[in-house]
Amino acid sequence: MTVAAAVSPTPTTTPARAASSPQPLPLLPLRIPKSDLGVEQQSDEKIQWLQDAKLGMFIHWGVYSGPAKGEWYMENAAVTPEDYREYVTEATSEQFTATAYDPADWAQLAKDMGATYTVLTARHHDGFALWPSTHPNAWHAGQAPLQRDFISRYVTSVRAAGLKVGLYYSPMSWRHPGYFDVRGTDCLPNTWGYVTDPAHKEDARIMKNEVYQQIKELITQYGKIDDLWWDGGWLGQTGTDADAAFFWEPGRFRAPSNEWPVDSAYSETDPATGRPLGLTGMVRKHQPDIVTTLRSGWIGDYTSEEGGSVPSGAIRTGKLAEEGFTIGGAWGHTAGATVMSFGDIMNILVNAWVRNMTCLLNVGPDRTGVVPADQAAAVRRVGSFLSTCGQAVYGTRGGPWEPVDGQYGYTYGDDTFYVHLLPGHSGTGFTTPSIGDAHVTRVFDVATGSDLPYAVGADGRVTITDINRIRIPEDSVVGVTLDRSVQPADIAAGRTATAGSEETSRGNTAAKAVDGSTATRWARTTATRDSG
Repeated sequence: MTVAAAVSPTPTTTPARAASSPQPLPLLPLRIPKSDLGVEQQSDEKIQWLQDAKLGMFIHWGVYSGPAKGEWYMENAAVTPEDYREYVTEATSEQFTATAYDPADWAQLAKDMGATYTVLTARHHDGFALWPSTHPNAWHAGQAPLQRDFISRYVTSVRAAGLKVGLYYSPMSWRHPGYFDVRGTDCLPNTWGYVTDPAHKEDARIMKNEVYQQIKELITQYGKIDDLWWDGGWLGQTGTDADAAFFWEPGRFRAPSNEWPVDSAYSETDPATGRPLGLTGMVRKHQPDIVTTLRSGWIGDYTSEEGGSVPSGAIRTGKLAEEGFTIGGAWGHTAGATVMSFGDIMNILVNAWVRNMTCLLNVGPDRTGVVPADQAAAVRRVGSFLSTCGQAVYGTRGGPWEPVDGQYGYTYGDDTFYVHLLPGHSGTGFTTPSIGDAHVTRVFDVATGSDLPYAVGADGRVTITDINRIRIPEDSVVGVTLDRSVQPADIAAGRTATAGSEETSRGNTAAKAVDGSTATRWARTTATRDSG
């Protein structure tokens, strides 16, 4: 139940408005956790850190950083697995050496950028793992000549910097012909010329076993992991990730009758039922607070929008959404690539933030582990902006009004909403939609903190003048503080509630109807009606 706060007397410094039925500011739809494949999405409480974060650093780094032609180089150039291994074993100018690897430098760069979390590619589509993996088929950093555990140092450094820890993992692997021919009866098109072969079914099963073992290693050996960024859950790079769920079994449980069984040495069971766990079931068993993408074939805790296009359209309501993009050409290190301009970076970021999205900005360290200087300089400019205007970004939500593509949008938090003026909006003035039953207490330039002149019309629209559009033309931010919260409070939250009938056996008591959480509910004993 939601109501507007009481209307305060109109300040003498603000023109009085007509008394014709003032309305509260618009409310955004609630996010209601959904269930898929036997697993429910994480609650609002568990995803809040990511929704508040607003900016993370994606780090694509692996064997592909050696040839420096992008992370899809193995497939794009149809490099055989045998030849691709030489980018690790052969001492050439394209060898992946990691000689300058220092994840503390990455963590510091992330902080300089204003990021609050990082995500590292623990394994990409080439199947190379950045840690010593115990599966007998695995290709990993623990083998000669590297003999390193890059993940261990990464998670330690990121935590020490006060950042949340994210790991990217791709279950697909170009090392396996079975990836394109999981039943051994119908090989999908591929650049290596693999053709249908009955032996591919067992190869696919080995690939699946390797995935289960490696995920178990990542979620049990490195402490708390905050974000598991699945990618590549599709089969043969066709269809959707959900289409491949029959193979990977990404939900809570695996089916004993599945055609591609996971050996007991690599599987996990549910302590309560003894049933074999699927990928998400296994992850949640060891990392109960983790958030994951939807690209394993399970629905995921948040959605991903990927690429360099500028977010447009409506606010992403009723869900947690992340915009991922790279600033250096491809995602993996690409020699000679032009770095995205600061203006283009900001255009993506701001248009995402006003649409209630967090952003994952990617850098691609070189074969030694160093982020190229031009990429580092670009992201530090983002950090400079956030050090000045971060209050209009961190912890905010998009809204309360819809943005206008290419011109402006809004974010808000507590009693203040922020107007983000993009280069497409001309002039030094702006008029907001009606603020309804609220009253303005202050209007200010966020970059300087100085007050700005304004007037509130009889219709409740706030007209602001003398906005400095030159200081930060990529995003001129104005704050408008009200005499109450921008989003009205739920008057029922935390109150006492009783009911004549409760589904106590499942914990669905009357108190759950007013606990303020969208992840819980109240139900009658018969479970025929619920609320919450």
